[in-house]
Amino acid sequence: MSLPSIAAGGAAKTMLAVTVSVHPVAVAHGSHFVTARPGDTLSSLSQHEFGRAGDWPALWWANRKSVPDPGMLRVGQRLRVPVQHQVSPWLMRAALAASPAPAPAAAPATSVTSAPAQTYTAASGSFQSCVIQAESGGNAGAVNPYTGAGGLYGFLPSTWQALGFSGLPENASVAEQNAAFAKEYAQSGSSAWSAYDGC
Repeated sequence: MSLPSIAAGGAAKTMLAVTVSVHPVAVAHGSHFVTARPGDTLSSLSQHEFGRAGDWPALWWANRKSVPDPGMLRVGQRLRVPVQHQVSPWLMRAALAASPAPAPAAAPATSVTSAPAQTYTAASGSFQSCVIQAESGGNAGAVNPYTGAGGLYGFLPSTWQALGFSGLPENASVAEQNAAFAKEYAQSGSSAWSAYDGC
């Protein structure tokens, strides 16, 4: 009579062991999901979920099969938010490579009052020239639609303001953008750009 109860007890212990061993795996993966709403971008979702808009490549990487173009989110799209979201240089390069190159802007209609777009080039072969080419192609009014970085040097608005400048970098004069570059370069050297631009 006691033999069946021992077998049942053994089966219960086996089932308990399986249950306990499965549970930690679910916790380790601990990611959750968000649904894209009108106006959401990977940058804005990254800011909300990770506290840094610049960590958007990690969000893209976790969803790269359903979001092949980092600049195109569909309203109602369900995105997995990974627990770990460290953005390394290879991940940034992969995310930027997945972003299609912007189409060239159509030439504006010529009129007496139209002003030419501000463009700027630095000494050929210099670090400054490399950054300009990588970030804006020399267009002082350029804006990255994925990160919000703007101007010749691709300053994020938060970095621009932390350097003591007002407004947005893409709206500033070339002289002001050059001053911001010089200030950032004096503070942190090439580290603000070299990991992303290959300069």
